[in-house]
Amino acid sequence: MSRFPDPARSRAVLIGVSHFPESSQLADLPAVRENVATLWRRLTHGATGVLRPEHCEVVDPAGTTADIGRVISTAAEQATDMLLVYYAGHGLVDERGRLYLATHSTRSQAPKYSALSVDLLREDLGGSGAAARVLILDCCFSGRAIEVMTGEQDLVDGQLSIAGTYTMSSTTANAPSFAPAGERYTAFTGAFLTALDSERPLSLDEVYRSVAAELQSRGLPRPRQRATDTAADLALTRGPAEPDPASAAPVAGIRFQRERAAAKPLTAGLGKAVGVMSLFSTAVAVPLAVANHDLNWLMAIPVWAGFQTLFVALIGARVLHSTPRDAELLIDPSGITVTVRLRKSATVRSAHTPWRDISHVGVLPPRRGSVNPKATKVYEGAHLLVVRPRPGVPYGTTKGGFFSDQLHGLGYRVIGTVGSFSATGDQVLAALDRFAGDRVLRGTTDLLARDPRVTPSML
Repeated sequence: MSRFPDPARSRAVLIGVSHFPESSQLADLPAVRENVATLWRRLTHGATGVLRPEHCEVVDPAGTTADIGRVISTAAEQATDMLLVYYAGHGLVDERGRLYLATHSTRSQAPKYSALSVDLLREDLGGSGAAARVLILDCCFSGRAIEVMTGEQDLVDGQLSIAGTYTMSSTTANAPSFAPAGERYTAFTGAFLTALDSERPLSLDEVYRSVAAELQSRGLPRPRQRATDTAADLALTRGPAEPDPASAAPVAGIRFQRERAAAKPLTAGLGKAVGVMSLFSTAVAVPLAVANHDLNWLMAIPVWAGFQTLFVALIGARVLHSTPRDAELLIDPSGITVTVRLRKSATVRSAHTPWRDISHVGVLPPRRGSVNPKATKVYEGAHLLVVRPRPGVPYGTTKGGFFSDQLHGLGYRVIGTVGSFSATGDQVLAALDRFAGDRVLRGTTDLLARDPRVTPSML
C-alpha cells in the first residue's frame, strides 16, 4: 500500500543543468529547464503535491559543484521522513568507471575536480536521518548509480547498501540517456511526469513500471531501479494535478465559435446578379439589332441570358460550397476540443486533445509566401493555432497551404486558423495562458528559442 511523505519532515532537492560553458563537448539541454520547473510544480501542488514549496529547493543551474553540495547537505540534515534528490543533465564517467554529474562549471576532461561525484552524493544520502531516501537521475550512464547506492561495487570492502533507499535511473550503466530535440521534456522525465499524472497515486515501483513501459514502447533504453526496505511504497503525488472534468467542480472554459452564414441573403444576391446580366444582354443586343438591321440579334437575348444564368449559378454553387462550416474551439482545464458541423448535414465531428498529450501549443503567423506579399500586415484571422503532440499521440495531417512542411516533419500540426473560429490570435493566446501553462508558444520568436531544430527559413 502506498504512503505519502510527511510534508513537514521531508525535503527535496531538484538539480537541472542545461548549459555547460566550460565544456564545448557537452551539448546544451534546453528541455532540462522544463523538467525541473514542472516537477517542482507537481511535488508542491496545493491540492495534490506531497511537499511544502519551501521544502522543495531548485538549485541554481549556474551554481558550482560546491554550491550544489551545500544544498544537498542541508536537506540531508533536515529531512527525517523523505529525502529526494533529482538530477537532470549530463553524466560523465572517469577512467575508473566512476559516475559524475555535470554542473555549470564542469570540464568534461576533468570531471573528478569539476563535477558532482555520485560517491559523495551517496555519503550525504547515507548520513541523512531520513527514513526514506529517493535518488532520481536523468543522465547518461546513470545506471552506474544503482551500483553505487547499493554498495555492489564495494562489497569487497565490506560496505553495506544504504537502508531505505530508492534509486531510479534513466538508463543503464553503459548507455546514453535521451533528450530528443524540440521535446518539452527529456524522454525519461517526460515519462516520469506522465506517471505522476495518473488517475490515482502511484507508488515509486508503479511509477517505475509505467516509465519503463513508455520508454520501451518508443524504442528507448529501459530505465533501472533498485529499492531497499519500504522505500518503494512511497507516492510522490496524491493524484493528477489537472482535475478530472467529470468529477471535479466545473470550471468554465473559453469558447470560440463561427456559424455558417444564412443562405437566404446569398440566394437573393444571386438572383439580383442574374437580373442585372439579363438587362445587360438586352441593352447590348437591341442596339446591335437596330444598327445592323438584323432581328436575329434579338434572338440571342434568351441564349445569352441562359449562358449568364448558368455561369452565375456555377459561381454561386462554388461560393456556397466554400462557405465556412460551423466550427467551435473550446479551451478548458481538460484540454482543447474542436467541433465541426459538416456542410448540408447534421453530422457533427468533435476531436479532443488533453493537455497531457500536448508538448507545445500556440499561435503562429502563416508561412511566408502563403499570403499576398504586398500586404503590409498579415490578416489577424489567418494566424494558425498550432499544436505539437507528445510522441506517440496520433494527430491528423496538415501539410501544405499556410503551414511549412518542415514544421510538419518536426511534429507540429495545425488545428486551424484562428479566424475559422471567429477569434483573434490575442484572444486564443489569452485562453491558452489560462489553461495550458508553460506549453504556450507566443509566436515565432518563442518557437525559435524553445526548439533548436526550427530555423527562420521554416517560418
